[in-house]
Order: sequence, then structure tokens, then C-alpha cells
Amino acid sequence: MRSARARPGWFTRVFVHGVSGWVTLLTYLFMLVPIVILVAFAFNAGKSTVVWTGFSLGWFEKVWHNRNIARALHVSLVVALGSAALSTAIGALAAVAITRREFPGRDLLGAALAAPLVLPEIVLGVGLLVFMSFAGVPLGYGSMIVGHVLVSIPFATLIVRAAAASLDVRLEDAAADLGANEWQTFRLVTLPQLMPAIATAFLLSATLSFDNLVMSTFTSGVGTTTLPLRIYSMLKLGITPEINALGALMVVANVAILLLVMGRYLPLMLKPNRR
Repeated sequence: MRSARARPGWFTRVFVHGVSGWVTLLTYLFMLVPIVILVAFAFNAGKSTVVWTGFSLGWFEKVWHNRNIARALHVSLVVALGSAALSTAIGALAAVAITRREFPGRDLLGAALAAPLVLPEIVLGVGLLVFMSFAGVPLGYGSMIVGHVLVSIPFATLIVRAAAASLDVRLEDAAADLGANEWQTFRLVTLPQLMPAIATAFLLSATLSFDNLVMSTFTSGVGTTTLPLRIYSMLKLGITPEINALGALMVVANVAILLLVMGRYLPLMLKPNRR
């Protein structure tokens, strides 16, 4: 009996804790080491992306004065903010309706909003391009915003839907008992409780849109080259420290947004409701 009891303990100690710990560590190293190398060689004084020759901020200055990169950054920001606003608004309203209302086709609506998560993005891009070509819609800011909304709306809907499902309905019932109509209840009771989730959905949608490459390839027009497309075109000439510097800036921006979400809004979303 003792050996039978000691055997699971040895297995758990060696394989579950030991092997899983090393696998987790190696996985994180596999993901983070390339990013660390990219950021490090962004400060390389020479043009080589392999041999370190000294510390310099010259490549960041070159990125700062590159007009093509500035134009691409402007396009990416406009598309990201526009698509994030639309996808968050649509996703929030759809999430509240699916969670709090009973209507025919509710499950079908939820499945339709989540469909882009399982469909390959290249299929969505080709389908949207064919549709816009058939409808005679010119490619530009509008087509890119619509395409990015298709990509980001499932994430916005799921985030707000999870928050809406955890709300205390008794607060809405109390507001109705005090004389508030349906719109006043939504505006003064439901919406303030959903604001952390809505803000998180907006930031996530903006980040997904800003980093998008596949959908932008099919929906961009003349003069609407985004920053990821600009970086991809620069890579055709080879990896340079200028690309590393630009990638380092994007990593810092994405990490800053992630820390903002985790530090400001995530604790509010995970805070248990007092019932």
C-alpha cells in the first residue's frame, strides 16, 4: 500500500511539476527570445542585424523622419480607431440583446457573430473583396474599416457578452421599481457596469486592427497602406535595423495597451458581484 501511494507522488513530482515547468519555460523562451533580439538589434549602431557593433539611437531617428512610415501610421490609426468604435458598438449592443432578451434567431445571431473566429481570415478577405468589386465600392478607408470590423467584432462581442452575463439583474429590477424606463435603466444602471468590458473590447479591437495584415492586403486601396503592409514591403528588401526599430516601437505600444487593460479594467471585470 505504501509503494502504491508513493508511486503517484513520484510521478506527480517528476512529470507534472518538473516536465510541465520546463515545457512552460521553454515555450515562453521560444516566444520572447525573438522579440528580445529584435529590440536589442534596434539599438545596433551598424547596419547588420546579426553582428553587434555598438549602441545607437540613430535607427529610431531615421524611423521618426521617414514620411512613408508616418503616412502608414496615420492610416493604421484612422482604420484602427474607426473599426474599433464600430465593432465595439455593434458587439456591445448585440451582446446585451443576446444575453438579456428572448427573440427568434438569438442563437443564430450569436453563432453568426462568432463565425469569423473559425473562418480563415484570408477567406473573409477574398469574399469581401469580391463583394466590393461586384458592388462597385472603391477600396480605401471605408473598405478597410469594414474588413477590420469583420475580424474584430467577434472578440468585442464575446468580451461584453461575458460581462453582461455576470451582471446582477436585481439592480435593473430595482431601477424599474423606482420608476426608470427601459432606456434610463440601460443608460444609468447597465451601461456603467459594462464600461470596463466595453473599454477592454475597444482597446483589443484597436490592437487587432492596427496589427492586421491579411485583411488589409485585400481591402487597402491607393494611398491607404497601413503600417504592417509598409513593414512587409520593406522586408522584401531584407531585414534592416530600421525595421527592428519600428518593430520595437510597435512592441512597446502593444505592451503599454496590454498593461493599461490589465491594470485598469481587468480587475474591475474580475471583481465578484455582491448579490
